[in-house]
Amino acid sequence: MRTPEINTALENSISTERLEKYLLETGGDLDLSIELYEENMLLSESFYVPLQCLEVCLRNKIHAQMSKVYGTSWLLDHTVAPLTDHSRSMINDALEEIEPEDVTSGKIVAELKFAFWVGLMSRTYDSSIWRAALYKAFAATTGQKRSVVHGRLNMLRRFRNRVAHHEPIFHKDLEKTHNEIIETIIWMCPKTAKWAEHHSRTLEILKKS
Repeated sequence: MRTPEINTALENSISTERLEKYLLETGGDLDLSIELYEENMLLSESFYVPLQCLEVCLRNKIHAQMSKVYGTSWLLDHTVAPLTDHSRSMINDALEEIEPEDVTSGKIVAELKFAFWVGLMSRTYDSSIWRAALYKAFAATTGQKRSVVHGRLNMLRRFRNRVAHHEPIFHKDLEKTHNEIIETIIWMCPKTAKWAEHHSRTLEILKKS
């Protein structure tokens, strides 16, 4: 559904600045640029399912392993898990979004940002919580090095943010990214990965684009 009038209206609504990459890709053709923008919207939408599966699986697998070693209150009790001030500040930010009477470990887990969980795999925690607990969250297959896990998750975090902020992703190797999301879930739970892959429409959408 596009006409010259609609294209002009969309150029204003989306903004020329936001369309810049699409205009460059299409040689400045506004109609083709908006068509590409539409394709990008559908591709971004298709990644919602695999990215959601990744994030939910990640936070729950990590919480399970941390709870085994440090107790189920590791997010609230500052004396048990050796977290940095930065990690603690992210927990405090999450707590501010929850009504005091509703605070539970599960609510905090759900409220914490993806960046928090990815940060727990950083070099800072290599000799502490990674070796004590977190490596077990990624041992569903052959086990993965912390640096590999962190590198992969950090890349997917940046990609997730592009999708969440409606940035262009059409120029990226999206089949590879999709496969990496599924592979990362496999590291934690092959059966969950199989379920996520079954419900993902990304590859289907890619074939049509």
